[in-house]
Amino acid sequence: MVIGYKNSFTSLWQEAESTRETPRFTTDIVVIPYDEFRDQVMSDDPATARRLVDSFYSGVGYILKGAFDRDWLRSLIDRTHDWGLENPSGFYKMIDGCPDYHRAIDAEQTRDYSMHHIKQSHYFFPWNDDPLDLFDEVNRRWRVFKFLGGYPSDAYERNVPSDGIIDRLQVVRYPTGGGALESHTDPTQNQKIVIGALMSERGADYSQGGFYFVSENGKSIDCEPMLSVGDMLTGSPTVVHGVAPVDPDRELDWKSKEGRWFLGLYSNDSDEMPKRVTAKSLGDQFPSPVLPLADAKGIQ
Repeated sequence: MVIGYKNSFTSLWQEAESTRETPRFTTDIVVIPYDEFRDQVMSDDPATARRLVDSFYSGVGYILKGAFDRDWLRSLIDRTHDWGLENPSGFYKMIDGCPDYHRAIDAEQTRDYSMHHIKQSHYFFPWNDDPLDLFDEVNRRWRVFKFLGGYPSDAYERNVPSDGIIDRLQVVRYPTGGGALESHTDPTQNQKIVIGALMSERGADYSQGGFYFVSENGKSIDCEPMLSVGDMLTGSPTVVHGVAPVDPDRELDWKSKEGRWFLGLYSNDSDEMPKRVTAKSLGDQFPSPVLPLADAKGIQ
């Protein structure tokens, strides 16, 4: 938490963290309009705050419909792809002066990371010149989730790596040809829920694979049938989740736009932190192939 700050959510998260076991599996998925969810959060009503914190700490995931304009996200795919072609692939630690950059993480490069993933990631930081005009549009949504986490709405927005905790936007393409992210959990020290927005959708842009939660019966639950471009997906970072391989039978082309695009909002420990906490890989403890939603009765 931010020292000296408090809203209706702050003490509730502290209470849950000190008295309850962290959630590990998804118990339900609630589909709700983003505007309705936002209004509940920003009401700062104590009873509503308790209900929401209790739901996240019980393993409930949320799909927030219509959070972003579809056309804006579709255009972001084109702008990100063009930006990636114009700038060389690279890697930079999150230290003061770190530039925006992108990297195609293949089967060889994924060994450098804490978990296995095949993806093309484009990283953008608030201290740079915002080449794709991302931050104003995204921060309007991000502030809702920071407030929900018990933080000031603008927490970390002006931080640089030497401050310790930083905001980082990640525009990700899980490419057709096997783009994936293995089962894992994320840390909770800087944000209480995971946050992302879908930029493409299965059936139109890819045929197989996509985001899954893991239910109490240990089975992977396919979230893609409930997701459309512009929807946001959120849940506890400690609930097991991942991305099943996207169209693995097709040829992988790093210069293509094809695949599953996702906008991720993360408040990270920078590389200036002496003991940086990152995501925890669960390897093959849980399968990545997903069940059809109709067969996923374990979440009810």
